[in-house]
Amino acid sequence: MSTSSGEAAITAENVWKTFRVFTDRSTTLKQAIVKKGKGNKFEEFWALKDVSFEVPKGTTFGIIGGNGAGKSTMLKVLSRILVPDKGTVVTRGKMSSLLELGAGFHPELTGRENVFLNGSILGMSKATLKARFDDILAFSGMEKFIDNPVKTYSSGMYARLGFSVAVHVDPEILLVDEVLAVGDEQFQRRCHEKMAEIRADGRTVVFVSHGLGQVQNLCDHAMWLDHGEVQAIGGVSDVVDQYLASVESQYRVDGTGRKRSGSGEAELVARLDHGGSGHSLVTGQPVDVRFKWVAHEPIDDVLFSCFITSVEGHTISGAVSAFQLPAQRLEGEGELVYRIPALPLLPGTYHLAAALGARHSGHVYDSSPDMAVFDVVPGAHHRGDWGHVTLNGTWHVEPKGDAS
Repeated sequence: MSTSSGEAAITAENVWKTFRVFTDRSTTLKQAIVKKGKGNKFEEFWALKDVSFEVPKGTTFGIIGGNGAGKSTMLKVLSRILVPDKGTVVTRGKMSSLLELGAGFHPELTGRENVFLNGSILGMSKATLKARFDDILAFSGMEKFIDNPVKTYSSGMYARLGFSVAVHVDPEILLVDEVLAVGDEQFQRRCHEKMAEIRADGRTVVFVSHGLGQVQNLCDHAMWLDHGEVQAIGGVSDVVDQYLASVESQYRVDGTGRKRSGSGEAELVARLDHGGSGHSLVTGQPVDVRFKWVAHEPIDDVLFSCFITSVEGHTISGAVSAFQLPAQRLEGEGELVYRIPALPLLPGTYHLAAALGARHSGHVYDSSPDMAVFDVVPGAHHRGDWGHVTLNGTWHVEPKGDAS
């Protein structure tokens, strides 16, 4: 499939990629001896299935899809980290990639040393790296930490330094996987400005992201993958619209207006209970998530889960019952409580999602991304905190002479 009649910077034809998923791997020497000659049981998982597309030279190409769609696998095939089992990939031009945070970084080396290590891996000479080092450092904003070992860096610091090196290689083709979603707002703005500069220079970018807004703002064309298969290729707005229509069609709407998905052998309702009056929750107060279920037929080996998301759709936190409760068998009606001893959420509006599924297979009986919408107001000790969650710390002034 082609998105343009112009010269292609990347051509992928009939690409297939499989992985082995072991279902009965020996974990001890005794097990290996007992099972000698029988081997480990595994299943083949096809991450990419007959994927074909072209990326026109000088364009920005987005790859979208849900978790497990094959997006990151496709980028790794393009960057030659993975070799396809079938099919071919042809790239035309010097390539740079930022696929995983800290890829190519050595944890024991300093940030400065890793700039030279990572830059050399990406094909830059030592002289070129010396000439561009100040620009790399200024873009990353890591001046205070550049001589610290990178093992002390946060994920955001990894992203800032790694992205800065990657874009200063002056690649003809740049592969980027989700990195623009990491880091503070100022860094993200610099990333977007740099991406715009790269596009204006006529270079080619392949960009993977769950952020559909970013894809629409940055990309000319897009491809939608689902379970390793191409669903659509074309103009970015058209492909995003098709993807959103598919996601919406996966849900049904119940009598209360909630979106629902699942096979329906059981129905689930979840609500938040803070034990008092008022509609808003308070940072730091105890809160219960109360699950109420009705099983239309007996169901074995189930688990409950709940997630809190921001209004932008980002998952803040979540929990599943499998690690604290034994396998549950559902019959008729019942209730379950997940107790949060001190709500860590800071002021804002949030969504409660909940699901009831099979413990091992991942099959979903009932699920809703909007079981409840709720507001949080600050507690007495959290008015100076910001973000989505509180660190729940306290400030102390150390007496003179006692500071270490």
